[in-house]
Amino acid sequence: MGMGRGGLVAYVEAQLERDIALGRVHPSGHFGPEAKLARRFNVCRGTLREAVRRLAARGLVVQHPGRKTRAVAMDESLTLENLGLAMHDVRSPNARWLLEGYFSLKRQVLVELLADCCARASDLDLDRLRYMCFQLQDAARWESGATCAQAEFELLRQAARVAARPGHVLLVQSLQRAFMGAASQLLPLMGGEALREWALCAMRVVSERDTQALQHELAALLKACDERVLNAFAPAPRKPAAPSPEGHHEPVTRDTEVLGVSARPDEKVTPMESDSGMSLIPAPPERVPSNSGGTCAEDVMGTVLGGLSDVRTGSDASCPENGLQTEAPPASDRERPHGVNHPRESVLIHVGRWASRLWRLIAHSLGLPAS
Repeated sequence: MGMGRGGLVAYVEAQLERDIALGRVHPSGHFGPEAKLARRFNVCRGTLREAVRRLAARGLVVQHPGRKTRAVAMDESLTLENLGLAMHDVRSPNARWLLEGYFSLKRQVLVELLADCCARASDLDLDRLRYMCFQLQDAARWESGATCAQAEFELLRQAARVAARPGHVLLVQSLQRAFMGAASQLLPLMGGEALREWALCAMRVVSERDTQALQHELAALLKACDERVLNAFAPAPRKPAAPSPEGHHEPVTRDTEVLGVSARPDEKVTPMESDSGMSLIPAPPERVPSNSGGTCAEDVMGTVLGGLSDVRTGSDASCPENGLQTEAPPASDRERPHGVNHPRESVLIHVGRWASRLWRLIAHSLGLPAS
C-alpha cells in the first residue's frame, strides 16, 4: 500500500527542506517550475503546492503571487524551532555548534527553573516535581528514547508552571519542537545511565532544597549527559598533534659527539675507552700559537697514532688491510643504527675518522695545510 496524500506531502516537504539545507537550490534561491518539481517527486501539483505552503509557514520559503517561490537564506530562516534544518549535514561544524547551543540553553532553563522552585515552591509542588524526577529516572532505565524525551520535557514544563514563569512555558514548548525536528536522529541516543544519574540527583536536591548542589553537581551531570548524546550524533573533529618546536632535527655535530669530541678546536676532547677500560685516544694538548710551527701538530699526530697502535696490539695489528681508514665507511656501516655494539674493526674505523677530523681542526687552528 502506498503513502496517502498526507504522507506524500510530508515526504515532498522533507525533500525540499533537505535541498534548502544542503544548498542544492539555485544560487538565486528560486525553485524551478512547478510542473518540473512535480515530475521530479512523481506527485501531482496539488501535493507539491501543499508541501511548499508548509515550508512557507515555517519561514523557509517566500511565496509571492505571480512569482517563483524563493528559498530563504539559512542565516535568516534558522530559528529554535527550525533547528532540524541544520541537522541534515552532521559532519558540518555548524551543526555541532548549533546543537551544543541548544543543549546548553536547555540545561540553563532546567537549572534556573528548579532553583526557583526550591526557593519559593510549596512542599506539595516539590513533591510533584520529585515524583516526575523519579518517573524520568525509571524511564531512563527501562523505556525507549522517545519516552525519556517526553518525560524530560514534562519535567521542564511542570517546573516552569511551579515557578510561575509563563514565558518559560513558551520557551519549553519551543525547545521541545526544536528537539522533535531532529527526533529521528536524536531519539535513539536518549536514555541510559547518564540520564538516570542526573534525574536521581535532581530528585535529591529538590527534596532537600539544596540550591548549591543544584548549581554545581546537577549542572555537571546534565552536561555530561548532553555531551554523550552530542558525541554520538556529531563527533568532534580530532585535532592534529602539534609538531615539536625543535622539529626533531639532529645536531650537525652528532658524529663528533658520539666519538666524545667537540667540533670546536679550543675545547677539550673527552677520551674514549676500550672494553678493557683503557683510554683509546688521549686528550689533545691546549691550543698553542701558530708560530710554534708544525712540531706540536706532529707530536699530537704521533701520540694519536701511537694510541691506535696500542689498541691494535693483540688483535690483528700485523695485517696491513686492517690499518687506519681515513675515508668514509661503506654504506652498510653508515646505515647501521647508533647504539649497536660494533666489532673492534668498526671501532678502529670510527677512531680513524675522529683522528682525521682532529688533524684538520688542529691544522686549521695552526694555519697549516690540511693534507
